[in-house]
Amino acid sequence: MRSTISSYGTHFAAQSVALNYVHRPPYAPEVFETLAGLIPPRTRAVLDAGCGPGKLALGLADVAERVDAVDPSAEMIEVGRALPGGDSAKIRWVVSRLESAPLSPPYGLIVCGVSFHWMDGDIALTRFSQSLAPDGRFALVSGDAPTDPPWAPSERAMMANFIERLQGVRPQFPASSAEALARPLLEHPRFARLGTKISAPFAIRQSIENYLACQHSRATWSSDYMGPAMTAEFDQRLREILAPHASDGMLDYVVQTRIEWGRPEPP
Repeated sequence: MRSTISSYGTHFAAQSVALNYVHRPPYAPEVFETLAGLIPPRTRAVLDAGCGPGKLALGLADVAERVDAVDPSAEMIEVGRALPGGDSAKIRWVVSRLESAPLSPPYGLIVCGVSFHWMDGDIALTRFSQSLAPDGRFALVSGDAPTDPPWAPSERAMMANFIERLQGVRPQFPASSAEALARPLLEHPRFARLGTKISAPFAIRQSIENYLACQHSRATWSSDYMGPAMTAEFDQRLREILAPHASDGMLDYVVQTRIEWGRPEPP
């Protein structure tokens, strides 16, 4: 049995993970329209906390006055800078843990992907409450994986087997994407949720090879974590599952994203 990696951001620090991150499906335009609608007119600065390669920061730069994109992984920031728009003068890339990052408040919007769960929640919420404008919002975003594709049951079973081998405990996955999307992204006594939205299905077409690369951008399936032999086995088994659903090596599926927003309360 292999122990889980629990240190802050360890999974995402490896260059291979950062490079594979660009194979994740994009968020639908509806996601950015929803986030843009949360930015108050008088304070249009945005903080992307735990930005990775800037998937949210890059998509919000056009509607924000400025974006502070903060992440502890220099490898992720390097990838973000190299992406189209990554050299925008509106984006200030900051390599730092959010808990100690040099921030430039006030922000009209603070946004996090699932990276919030790698942070010290109490410290992060304290910093967010101190950094938001009075009419600003804190938003969480999650959902860039296929929404109940036909291969989902076989994929879930295979992944559960691998996790049990890696961590010694068999996970209990949600029965469907609808069940997963219905779950709150953050339940904390200091987070006052004000709204929630689930985006409409957004069509994605992706090669099997890029789909595999996308999996290796996720914490559990990092090739550095699994090791070469298990990574090769993982890829082979997933190829076998996906092949019957592909046309000329391409997969078609849809993605939905959950957005929830509110106010972080002071301690």
